Amino acid sequence: ADTAAQETVALQAKETLELSAASDARVELSALRAGVEGVSERRTTLERDLAEAREKLSAAQAESKANRRALNEAREEAQAVANIIQGHSLKMDGRKRRAEEAQSAKVQLTMDVGALENRIHLLGEMEKEYEGFSKAVKVVMQAVERQALRGIHAPVANLMTTDEKYTVALEIALGASMQNIVVDREEDAKAAIGYLKQRDGGRATFLPLTTIRGDVLRERGIENEYGFVGIASELIRFDGEYSEIFRNLLGRTVIVEDLDCGIAMARKYGNRFRIVTLDGQVINRGGSMTGGSVSRSAGVLSRANELKRLTGQLETMQEKLREAARRAEETGRELQKAQYELDVAREQQHKAQDDVIALEGTKKQYDVLLDGLRGARESMEQELRSLAQRKADSEARMEELRRTVDQHEAEAADLHSQMEASQAGRSGLLDQSTALSEEISAKRAQQAALSAEEQTTRRAIAELEQLRGQLLTDDSGRETLRRQFAETIEQARAQAEGHRTEAAKLRAQAGELRQKLDNLTQQKLELEGRRGAVMRQIEERNQTLINCTQEMNRLEQKLNANAMEEKNILDKLWEHYELSHSDAMEQRIELESVPKATRRIAELNRAIKALGTPNIGAIEEYDRVNTRYTYLSEQRTDVEKAKEELLGVIEEITKQMTVIFAEQFKLLNESFQQTFLELFGGGKAQLELEDEKDILNCGIEIKVQPPGKQLKTITLLSGGEKAFVAIALYFAILKVHPMPFCVMDEIEAALDESNVVRFARYMRRIAGKTQFIVITHRRGTMEEAD
Repeated sequence: ADTAAQETVALQAKETLELSAASDARVELSALRAGVEGVSERRTTLERDLAEAREKLSAAQAESKANRRALNEAREEAQAVANIIQGHSLKMDGRKRRAEEAQSAKVQLTMDVGALENRIHLLGEMEKEYEGFSKAVKVVMQAVERQALRGIHAPVANLMTTDEKYTVALEIALGASMQNIVVDREEDAKAAIGYLKQRDGGRATFLPLTTIRGDVLRERGIENEYGFVGIASELIRFDGEYSEIFRNLLGRTVIVEDLDCGIAMARKYGNRFRIVTLDGQVINRGGSMTGGSVSRSAGVLSRANELKRLTGQLETMQEKLREAARRAEETGRELQKAQYELDVAREQQHKAQDDVIALEGTKKQYDVLLDGLRGARESMEQELRSLAQRKADSEARMEELRRTVDQHEAEAADLHSQMEASQAGRSGLLDQSTALSEEISAKRAQQAALSAEEQTTRRAIAELEQLRGQLLTDDSGRETLRRQFAETIEQARAQAEGHRTEAAKLRAQAGELRQKLDNLTQQKLELEGRRGAVMRQIEERNQTLINCTQEMNRLEQKLNANAMEEKNILDKLWEHYELSHSDAMEQRIELESVPKATRRIAELNRAIKALGTPNIGAIEEYDRVNTRYTYLSEQRTDVEKAKEELLGVIEEITKQMTVIFAEQFKLLNESFQQTFLELFGGGKAQLELEDEKDILNCGIEIKVQPPGKQLKTITLLSGGEKAFVAIALYFAILKVHPMPFCVMDEIEAALDESNVVRFARYMRRIAGKTQFIVITHRRGTMEEAD
């Protein structure tokens, strides 16, 4: 019984142990299930947060992509606008140049047209006043204009035209016949002669169309002679009704090239007709010769041809002037259009630059936001992977615990069945010990249960502590992530505030730059106004010069007219008295006293009576010549006065030029001294005038003293020093009068390396005012070039 009881107790103990192990496994399994449920809930929360973070990240990425695309477009727009501005600037420069050229051409054509109009007006006035014709012709033609005479056509010179190359020859061939007046009938000539007698107008020759008959040279073979130009009557153009007149005057006059040809022709044909050369030499019929120098611009025919030629030129030049004015107006409009386009492009550039700055600030904000969202997404994904691993580990542990529970329960059931089998045979023996056994079993079971519960509780506490630690770790991670997000947000806010501050600064700078631009625009307008005033002064000076030129042309014409009048007087002196000017001067007698003059007058009167009938026209001729002499004397006085005025204008201009040159020379000398000091690193230099009393015509001496050397003139320096001094002088000129553009072709070729470097660096310093294009093979210059 004891053995059976011991076996039963052993089996019960084993069963109790198996049940306790199964109970422990169930407790651990419950704890794992609770942990898995917590992990699942956390995973669900993280998945939801991760989905939201991914949505925010996708939206932020889309917005950032759109912002980058807009930024690229804004940059491309800014670059395109910059290219457009560059193109408009080049177009602006070209149109400015064309506008200046068109304006210069217009001014020059205006001056030319003005001079030509003055010349034509002068010649027209001379034609209208019959300048160069005798007093009788003027009286008759003025009477015709007042309709006091009828049947009067015009002087011979006004009824014909010819080519300019024949003008001199035909004037000489016609001689005094040029002033013959053509009339319809003899009665018209008679009326004109009576009118001249009544008005004491002098004498004139009239050619009635009804009585004048012409003749034409009929020498055979003359047209084949060497040097033959033509019959004089065939070299002119006239109305058909005057053919007899011009045949009578010029029909038997031959025009030849030169005097040698004329002499040969006269010998061959026995001096049977008159021959005139193109330069005005005459072989008269019978063999006498007349020649000498002649004026090619003072004759009536020359004046008429010149007037016709100048009238044609005036029409052409007026057309050119209209075209130049049209081009100037067109270029002016194009210039205004180009300026407007350039201003619009600059406004677009400012707007595009503002857009680029704004989009760049937005891009930086999106970059910070994307970095924060990516960090949050990665943290959540890392936590999800950790939770998934924990869940997988917990599920594996739960499966293992289930198998352990099932195994312990199966062993407990087996032990329970063994115990029942052993108890079936000894039920009687154990009746007494049942109560005791039951009590012992109960105590032991209670003790085992308490031990198992203690172990289970300890394990649960450990599990809970571990879970608590994990949860605390998760909380610290989330707190860390929250702090990171807070720091990122604060950094983003700080960056945004910095960007706002920078944007405010940029706006302030933009305002200052716009203010500077407005100031520069105002200065530009002021300079344009000053430039307009200077241009008006230049135009006034040009107009003064034009007026002086016109006055000089007028005086020259008067001088030519006076010379022609003098020639006519001398011709008439020869025709009437067969005296030259020198002969008449030789026969002049100075009066010593009145009694002697009276006796001389009596002697002359007796001599005149001895000569026969007096020439009544001599008194009239004297009055006319005296009147003309008085007129010419007045004209001469006017010419001398105008000459004095012109000399005064020239003197005033020379004084102004002297003052301006002296001022500019002083500035240039100061600039040269400073430039020489900067380029040579020391020394002295100066420019000296050879004659300060005549600064416009004297030479200029260049004296320099390089560092460590004596003062020398430039001619005593070496080749390299001369070149460097010349460069310094040129840079000094550029400093006084900066040019917008300059091309230099190997001007530093003679310099050594150190001076090449100085030259290049100095040119780099002044490149802000003048744009340089340099042709060179020196390394120092190339290293400084952009």
